[in-house]
Amino acid sequence: LGQLASLREMACCQERLAAPAPKQSKCRVELAVTPIGPSVPGFQAYHTSVLINGVEFSFTHRGVTQAEGPASHAQLSRGAIGTELIDFGFHAISIGEFERRMRPFFSHGTYDLLSKNCNTFTDCALYFLTGLRLDDRYGFLESVAKAADKYTSFVQALSGGRYVPNVLAADFDRDHVIQELGACRCHFDPPASTFSIQWPEYA
Repeated sequence: LGQLASLREMACCQERLAAPAPKQSKCRVELAVTPIGPSVPGFQAYHTSVLINGVEFSFTHRGVTQAEGPASHAQLSRGAIGTELIDFGFHAISIGEFERRMRPFFSHGTYDLLSKNCNTFTDCALYFLTGLRLDDRYGFLESVAKAADKYTSFVQALSGGRYVPNVLAADFDRDHVIQELGACRCHFDPPASTFSIQWPEYA
């Protein structure tokens, strides 16, 4: 797998050298976060998405979807009233390049509530756009995936008893995706080491 990743990174670098740099503009990047499911200390799940100049990109069963404002959160928190917007600052971005890189990894029908969900997409998207990662506090569902038997009742409660693992997500490797995206993001500005994310405090 490591050798394959290296070959893909080399191909990506060659592609960058052969093609002109994508057209960029300074865009505000925001993270949208909404608590979902039972509110139990230490067991809080979240729905997340990214916004670029107010346009939302999120991941669902339909793949990467796009909307004005945090639309995917509206049905989860009575019109997005409980949704937090966290500012990641301005970054030189090509939105077309962002979509072109992200969609193959997060295609239609590959969503899985535990192993490849909205937070997985958001983590990868934030890294590609800003060089920064999603805070671990929002990855509870991913931690459940590592101990699924222990949390079976919680997962079924969250999904209304409808959760079935998606075989199309079984081979998804987030670290591998992050590595590939990192190799293809050199056109974009590096993250500011002094930029401080103001993470919200939850009860």
